[in-house]
Amino acid sequence: MKVGLAAAFGDSPLRDIGFLKAFAGIAEECGFHSLWAPEHIVFFSRYHDPYPHTPDGVAPWKGRFGLYDPLLVCAVAACVTTRLRVGSAVVIVPERPALLTAKEVMTLDHIAGGRFDFGVGLGWSSQEYGALGVPWEKRGRRFDEYLEAIRVAWSAEPVDFEGDFVRFENLVLEPAPVTAGGPPLLIGGNSDFAIRRALRVGDGWIGVATRYEDPEPLLERVHAALERDSRLGDERFQVKLSLPYSPRNSDDDLLKLVDTVASLGLDELVIQLPVRAKSVESDMRRWSSLLGLGVSVR
Repeated sequence: MKVGLAAAFGDSPLRDIGFLKAFAGIAEECGFHSLWAPEHIVFFSRYHDPYPHTPDGVAPWKGRFGLYDPLLVCAVAACVTTRLRVGSAVVIVPERPALLTAKEVMTLDHIAGGRFDFGVGLGWSSQEYGALGVPWEKRGRRFDEYLEAIRVAWSAEPVDFEGDFVRFENLVLEPAPVTAGGPPLLIGGNSDFAIRRALRVGDGWIGVATRYEDPEPLLERVHAALERDSRLGDERFQVKLSLPYSPRNSDDDLLKLVDTVASLGLDELVIQLPVRAKSVESDMRRWSSLLGLGVSVR
């Protein structure tokens, strides 16, 4: 099982572009497989919708909150590394024009030399959709159609597309992505519908577990869906799970978590580990050593 890192950049003055470059380079040196960046284009001081990943429905951030664009984060990380994979977890596809997303992701695939994983999702905030001028209604249909249009555009041949939300004729988007057919498409979301969508249109699934007790039942649902679809053991379909690490958890808790998810067939565990801007190298080496990634603590 691979181990990747998820991190927010731009959420404080210390976690700036310089920190991002250092973080990515040291993560590669320490043997981590990947670096993942989240997306919210805008935030609000008050939310009307319940946050789906906490028991009380309250978003975990308080007050001011910043976040760099995930595709640009991935581009910067790719430029300072040679092996580290970079990924979005996740781009909220319906909030962006489909063809602009196709162009940006194609460009990023070139920058990363084929090391980009395109994690996508629907998001959860109707306020965010509204602020961006995107209807909240029919967002699932818009999501599916945008993904289809993006893949059609990546052919780099003159193509036509006729949908409810996207239409074009004789369109050419060049160059084609470095990765044949485009970067791996990972569908995000914990619902059964999201898991089924991943099996239907994706190259994999990436979920989010917010507490240490969450991964097992969630991964069992994914396992059951793979079995029903006769995809169990299909190495072409990747199963990834993102999970935040809490300072309240011990090192033993983390190691038990790794053993648990590995036994459930997870391809990659993506962890948001506490890495301080002032001690990024020593922190990263400590986690790498603990997880057995082949780098010792200095």
